[in-house]
Amino acid sequence: MAIEWIFWGLVAAFIAAFFGMKIVKKRTKTRELEVQKRAIMNEFVLPFLPEVMSFYHLEVLGKDPFSVVDSEKLLRGICSLSSEETYQRFDRNEALIHLQDLGESAKEDHQKLLKFLFWYLDYSIGILEAVPEETNFLIREAKLLEKQFAVWCICHEELRMDAPDSVLELIHYSSYFTGVLKQMETGVFREMMADDELRNERRGNFVRIIFQGFENNAQGLVELEAIEQFHEHFKKHYTQWNKKLIRF
Repeated sequence: MAIEWIFWGLVAAFIAAFFGMKIVKKRTKTRELEVQKRAIMNEFVLPFLPEVMSFYHLEVLGKDPFSVVDSEKLLRGICSLSSEETYQRFDRNEALIHLQDLGESAKEDHQKLLKFLFWYLDYSIGILEAVPEETNFLIREAKLLEKQFAVWCICHEELRMDAPDSVLELIHYSSYFTGVLKQMETGVFREMMADDELRNERRGNFVRIIFQGFENNAQGLVELEAIEQFHEHFKKHYTQWNKKLIRF
């Protein structure tokens, strides 16, 4: 009987030790992940995020963000870190792959630059959400700006043949369609930014939805003229025959 008690005591001790080791390993791994996230925050997010977020605020102040922001330096800094192996484990949506694909060539093209900054924000938001100290306000601002980058990029892509300088106007009047953006899931924007074919298929209706939000808030003559130009563009490029092919 005593031997049996000793046996079960040893079994219990072994089980306790086994699970104790698992808990210790899990805590150690969790601490390691926390350290890595904070390192990425300090190396990759905080140094570049203010300048990325300034794109909207500079235009509101009447300045051209493409001229004011040193995009070459910004791209070089982000690109040099985006291939870090430790960063890959936190890449939920293959944002780093998109950053590497676009590379520093994005400095030559507004369209590519907007896509690049969209994917930078997409990755950075994941890190911001993982670090407890970051405020909900900053995360909300970054999420809204991510959607705005997608809108500027997709609308500019749609309108650049008829209105090649439209992107600055789109940035300037972003507040007019903020309500529309808040109703749309981030995944919708992410899918379109990741897939050129899907974006081409959905782009017409997407831009129409954005301009409907714009039209509902437009007041001044300049805004109303922009709406009229969009209607002309839509009539020109989307006839009754091909409108039904545009799905969203």
